[in-house]
Amino acid sequence: MVARGSGAESLRTCLTRNEIGYAMILRHRNKSIYPGRQRRGVAAVEMAFVTMMFVVPLMIGVIEIGRMIQVKQIVSNSAREGARLAGQGYTINTSGDPTQIKVNTGNPNVTTTVYQYLVAAGLHDLQPSDVTVTFEFIPTAGYTITANEPYLGEKNQPFRVKVEVKWEKCRWVNLGLINPNKIDFEVTWMMLVDDPFTLNTTLPTW
Repeated sequence: MVARGSGAESLRTCLTRNEIGYAMILRHRNKSIYPGRQRRGVAAVEMAFVTMMFVVPLMIGVIEIGRMIQVKQIVSNSAREGARLAGQGYTINTSGDPTQIKVNTGNPNVTTTVYQYLVAAGLHDLQPSDVTVTFEFIPTAGYTITANEPYLGEKNQPFRVKVEVKWEKCRWVNLGLINPNKIDFEVTWMMLVDDPFTLNTTLPTW
């Protein structure tokens, strides 16, 4: 009976120790888990800080760079349109009369053609004063430059057209992260006028 009593006592002692060990394991697990739960609020604050300080400016920068590339492409195309008109030297107006192509005056002219293309391409906030168009002949041997007007050019004479627009009138996001003063593009072209010739106005007689 003593032996059985001793065995029972040992069994109770063993169970007690097991219960204590299990309790210690739970306590250790709680210490490992609960602090992580408490840090969830801290992690949320950190995430908000990172988003506001890094992610949002990065997204705005990507938008502005994309818009700048788009505007650059539009400006380059407008410069080509102006150069195509300037390269003709002369055109025929709606009345059928020959018309000199000039930079700023007359209809049509290079500056107005460039501006109309910019507006038609989506830059609706631009005003004529926001666009600068420069035309000039390139000094080349064999050609005489009397004035920088397209109609005075000679066949195959090289020239350049440069277009500048104000960036502040084209941007989507006005935060100043990317803030150039202007977007410009320059093209080099050649005059496409015909060779000069003399017309004999005397009618033949038989």
